[in-house]
Order: sequence, then structure tokens, then C-alpha cells
Amino acid sequence: MKEILAALIQKKTTIKEEQLNEILACFKPVSVTKNELLLEKDETAERIFFINKGCLRLYYSNSDHSISTRFMAFENTFLTSIVSFISREPSPEYIEAVENSELLVISYHDFFHLRKTIPEWDKMYIYILEYGLTVITSKLSSLLTQNAAERYRNLLKNNPELIQRLSNVNLAAYLNISPETLSRIKSQI
Repeated sequence: MKEILAALIQKKTTIKEEQLNEILACFKPVSVTKNELLLEKDETAERIFFINKGCLRLYYSNSDHSISTRFMAFENTFLTSIVSFISREPSPEYIEAVENSELLVISYHDFFHLRKTIPEWDKMYIYILEYGLTVITSKLSSLLTQNAAERYRNLLKNNPELIQRLSNVNLAAYLNISPETLSRIKSQI
């Protein structure tokens, strides 16, 4: 179950086999079911999730009970509420399984222990941070510069798996539009 993670670590670092085994031992396999909450608002993020199979979403629940999805994470992706994980402050967001998922989970303690004992592990930390920054910047840019139809077309072109795998409700939340708007856009394309 850890082969994909091991390959990613080897691709992003020059970690030796012995160190790789130490790192992989820190990741625990966890199976979660659809709709299971892995992090609730106001909890401190204590874990980073690596998705072997499935889909997780990071979202906000607003005061009017509407949901804004910040990120959908699929296979071969890390996910946590990164600001909460780093700052040790309560998270303003939730993490939920969108599908039954197979995860590898590392605790805050183990993650930062690896940073202290295996300096090369910092390359993975930088990779996780850079990936998160790139994703959030791209999403913010699309929200600020594209209308709903353009965001949907862009998603259709660049990430068709999102459209195929997500329910209309989750897809609409990801695009920051209502399900009714999404239906109208789909009928016009």
C-alpha cells in the first residue's frame, strides 16, 4: 500500500533506502468511508493524509450553512488544513471523505520528528507547501478572473475526472456556484 508514496518520495528527494523505510514506518494505513469527517472546524490539524485511493475535500461551512470547497484531493495527493497543521491553531475548515478512501496518515509529531532527524525530508515538506500554494493560487485566480461557465469549461478541459467522479453538489461547491447554476451551465455546453 505504500509503494506509490515511496515512489513519490524517491522522485522528490535523494533519501537513502534505510531512511525511506524509517519514513514509511511513520505513515499508518487508514480506511475511511464516504462522508466521514477527518477534521472538524475548530480542531487543530494533527495529521497529513496521503491519498492512495479515493477523494477528500477541504471545505468551509459558512454561517448560512452553505459550503465552499477549497480543494478536492484525489490519488497521490497530500491533504491537511496546512495553516492549522503548521501554526497549531484551530482549523477554520473541515476535511471529509467524498468517496470510500484508502489513506496513509502521518501525525504532526512524526512529520516534524522526520524533519529533525532526516534533513532530506525537508524536500517533501517544501513539495507539500509548494503544491498547496500552487493549487490555492490557481483556484483564487480562476475565481477572480473567470465567470462560472469559464471555470466549468476549464475544469472540463483540464480535470475531467473531477466532473466524472464528483456529485453535482460537490462539483458546484468546488466551482463556488449553486447546483442550479451548474445545471444551467451543463445544459448549455
